[in-house]
Amino acid sequence: MKANLIFMVGVLSVLLFATCKKGKIKNLNSISYGTSFGMCGGYCVQSISISDAKLTFTKSKHGQTPDTKTCSKNISDEEVNSIKDLLNGSQIANLPEVIGCPDCADGGAEWISVTADGKTHKITYDYGKPPKELEAAAAKLKVLKDGFKDCN
Repeated sequence: MKANLIFMVGVLSVLLFATCKKGKIKNLNSISYGTSFGMCGGYCVQSISISDAKLTFTKSKHGQTPDTKTCSKNISDEEVNSIKDLLNGSQIANLPEVIGCPDCADGGAEWISVTADGKTHKITYDYGKPPKELEAAAAKLKVLKDGFKDCN
């Protein structure tokens, strides 16, 4: 009987610790993702932001006739949580604000910004080269951004 109790306590402890994620973001306010190209002829800056179950896409072009287009749609809590689960707050906080040489020689820049637990962290990096800590989240956010191709 005592052995069974010890076994049950051990199993329960393992389950409790397995469900804890170090660095998990608790109070997420917003997530933003975007790309920019300094030397382009169209909508050179594109971004999405997720806040309050709403996904907002914005694209901008500069030059003699600047223009900005915005489209939005609802996003489910499950989708937001799946992105949130890909982000580790302590890893993001330890990343430098700029990685590589974003948009040098018109290579483009990409960025992810997370506002959570009272702090904002924005990491900008070379287009298509997210740091390993952000690879999965960047891929998922890019798919969401690309879902607005018909935003006119």
